[in-house]
Amino acid sequence: MDMEWEHVGPEDRTSLRQLLLRSTGLLEVDWIGFWILVLSVPLLVADVRSTDSPPCEPQGPPGPPGARGPQGPPGLAGPQGAPGPVGKPGLPGDVEKCPSLPQSAFSVKLSGPLPEPSKPIVFHEALYNHQGHFDLATGLFTCTVPGVYNFGFDIGLFENAVKVGLIKNGIQVRNKQAEAKDSYEQVSGSSILQLEKGDRVWLESKLDKTESEKGTTQTVFYGFLLSGNSAWV
Repeated sequence: MDMEWEHVGPEDRTSLRQLLLRSTGLLEVDWIGFWILVLSVPLLVADVRSTDSPPCEPQGPPGPPGARGPQGPPGLAGPQGAPGPVGKPGLPGDVEKCPSLPQSAFSVKLSGPLPEPSKPIVFHEALYNHQGHFDLATGLFTCTVPGVYNFGFDIGLFENAVKVGLIKNGIQVRNKQAEAKDSYEQVSGSSILQLEKGDRVWLESKLDKTESEKGTTQTVFYGFLLSGNSAWV
């Protein structure tokens, strides 16, 4: 293009210059401005053409995932949740029956004069003898459950005298005597004894039979277990 412009004469250049000024609306420009205008036209055309360039190549497949980063700090605790529903009742537990405590007790009665001395008093009536540990035929209590026992007697007198002893295995552990001439008297006594299995306890008179036969006598003899030995329980 430059070679072709060089072959244009001065007059033709002036005419061409004026023609361009009229068409562009410019009154007067210097030659430098003119050439800048002429050269900028191809650049504008090239820029417009560049927008019509073909699209890029299609996007390739994604790359493999990267390595896992370090764990971040724990977050703040959240608000407390609502309470859950009430659970179902549990299964009933095993019921263990306690062993029954050992029992041993008796209460016997005699209405009438006491027998001859130094022998067990034989009682005719059993007020209580469910375990059968007292023998009415012999007047003896035989220990079946080892432990601590309470033994006692109550004697009612009217115009009579009495003297009795509480015996354990042939040894007197308690005695009591009283006399009632013209009145009614009540005689009682008790003792706590530690017994082993097979021990025997009884009540016996210490007066002559002729003395005990005078007047009226009522005798009650009793005994019961207070506490059984742990070995038996």
